[in-house]
Amino acid sequence: MAKYKYLIYDFDGTLVNTYEGVAEALDYTFNHYGINVDKSLYPLYIGPPINETFASYVGEDKAYEAVEVYKEHYYDNDGIYKSKPYEGIIDSIKALKKDGYKICVATCKKQVEAEDLLKYYGLYDDIDFVSGLWYNLRETKADTLRYLIETLKIDVKDCVMIGDTRFDVEGAEEVNMDCILCLWGFGEYDKINNRNVVYRAKDPFDVKRYVEE
Repeated sequence: MAKYKYLIYDFDGTLVNTYEGVAEALDYTFNHYGINVDKSLYPLYIGPPINETFASYVGEDKAYEAVEVYKEHYYDNDGIYKSKPYEGIIDSIKALKKDGYKICVATCKKQVEAEDLLKYYGLYDDIDFVSGLWYNLRETKADTLRYLIETLKIDVKDCVMIGDTRFDVEGAEEVNMDCILCLWGFGEYDKINNRNVVYRAKDPFDVKRYVEE
């Protein structure tokens, strides 16, 4: 019997390496506010809600204003398309879909943006459900997972979160969901030891091996 029926993937750092476009937009936004930020921290800002990142630098009152500055540069300079799926992701998801798994995405990337990129990379038709960020409605990983679970009316025990950062792990933990930690993204892996981490996958096909063994 399969371990899970629903495989729920994070987006940034799990499906797609979005570093280049995001880093350029972060540079632009921090420069706009005259803030010097260590670029070695940038990978930690890919995945979590971007408004939370900016709030820590410019304050809660200007966080959403900073998001708009970021978005303007990100979209106007095609930052959204300066990304690429990780090696093995597309083929592994298509193989899992063929094997009968329901493939979902839960991300703190905006809903429309996530859907557009899934279409751009030819993955959209293999995804059964996308739950993305929607400001003032669902803004955390746990929020996106709850929305997915409630909308599909599924049992959390049939699901596993697949992601690369503590935000994926902690969001899954908040809704009592298992998590497969992906070791190819942006996570601080040596600091993640949550009990709900059932496996540490070395590559996309390692995920497939684990769920099917």
